[in-house]
Amino acid sequence: MAGASAADVRSILSLPANATPGPSQPKKSGPSTKKPEGISRELYSLIGPSAPTLAAQIAKPRLKQKPNLGGGGKVKWQWRSFKNSGRSDSLQLSHWAKAHTDPDTEYPFAKYNVKSTEYTYAQDEYTRLLEDTEWTKEETDYLFDLVREYDSRFYIIADRYEYPNGPARSMEDMKDRYYSVCRKLIRNRPWAGDEASKAQLMSSFQFDKEREVTRKKYLASLENRTPDQIAEEEALYIELKRLEQTERRFKKERDDLLRTLMGVDSGLADLAIDDEGPFGDPKKKSKKSGGVIDLDSPATPSSSTFAPPPPKRAQSAKSAAYDALHCITRTDAPSATTPATKASHQAAAFRSMKMAYPKSSMQGKVAQVVTELGISLARLVMPTRETLAQHEALVEAAGALVETKKVVDRVDQEIRVAKARLGMRESEAPGASTPMEVDEEVGPPAEGRAPSVVSTRSARSRKQTGTTRRSLSVSSVDTTATTTRAGTKRQKLG
Repeated sequence: MAGASAADVRSILSLPANATPGPSQPKKSGPSTKKPEGISRELYSLIGPSAPTLAAQIAKPRLKQKPNLGGGGKVKWQWRSFKNSGRSDSLQLSHWAKAHTDPDTEYPFAKYNVKSTEYTYAQDEYTRLLEDTEWTKEETDYLFDLVREYDSRFYIIADRYEYPNGPARSMEDMKDRYYSVCRKLIRNRPWAGDEASKAQLMSSFQFDKEREVTRKKYLASLENRTPDQIAEEEALYIELKRLEQTERRFKKERDDLLRTLMGVDSGLADLAIDDEGPFGDPKKKSKKSGGVIDLDSPATPSSSTFAPPPPKRAQSAKSAAYDALHCITRTDAPSATTPATKASHQAAAFRSMKMAYPKSSMQGKVAQVVTELGISLARLVMPTRETLAQHEALVEAAGALVETKKVVDRVDQEIRVAKARLGMRESEAPGASTPMEVDEEVGPPAEGRAPSVVSTRSARSRKQTGTTRRSLSVSSVDTTATTTRAGTKRQKLG
């Protein structure tokens, strides 16, 4: 079978004729899209028509862009002369300047020529304030002229100082004389500003001659050290640091050991440890603890003697008012004589965790009593110290009320039982009109029992014998006893 031609393929696929130009057919010249700058050719072939939207976001880096120093066109320069207002002489200098600038413009670097305040004095001021046995007026004037000429640069002044027929002066001598004269002038002249600015200005003229001489001697000695001296100082410095580190480690180990032996970890406060450590003299009294620690015996709280606790410092009225305003309660620290137990340590807790609750046996009755008063024991809105104290007092009062009510109910039951037995005894007696004396003594109540004594004396037996008495002692009266049991006891007595 012969191969299918291109026309057959276009017919099968329902394509128009000559859709794709062949090699011999000229390509149609249509509007061709150009690849924008800042995007690679591979990326442009993938994204296709959406390239213009990304071209604005992807900017081509311009790393080799030349700086524009001229601001756009050519600039003409001229060699001009200028005047410096910072100079007092008429020196003429020249420099390159732009042609369009004004030649009469102020020199821009003249603003950096800042001069310090120049101090001068009159003859009467020198006579009254500035006389010195080591300095004459002529030499002082010469010093002030040099300071004014070289703008207080004392290294240059000391190099140029050559007063004729005068003693040798060091730079510290010149500074001390100049600053002392300035301080005296500022102190004694009228001042237009405030005292703070005057004190600040005077402090800027402070100079300690002896300290400056000592400092320079020390720096000179450091600079003149030999290599052997430098190595020795470095070795001593390293040894000093090593000793300090060893001392800190030894002190830490000693403190840990004493805390472990003396029970500090179980709740005691920090011990006052002597600086000599545990290996000092055993018979020497500790200045901090006030006792003697025997190293031969185990160091326990029972074998160690502590000093009495320091007296409590009285609290001022201001501090007490502040504590009351902010609900602050200060407790005393545990004394040194407190046994080393965990119970002696008071851990931090909320006050709401220390609320008082009634006994489980009477909790329901106490809650009922308090509920009748319109109070709830379930939760406190503000558990402050005073509120908890009132809450505890309320719980105790309610518990005491419940106990009292139980006692009153028990005594009333005993009285009713005794009266019932007395009535039954009188109804069963042969003579209904025979009087019977009943002595009732109610003692303190006991748990589950109501002891009482009922003494019955018959008038008939008292008349017959005169001295014979029959007493009935009934203890542990059972409130649930039946009439049969009571009748049995009465038959025995008859």
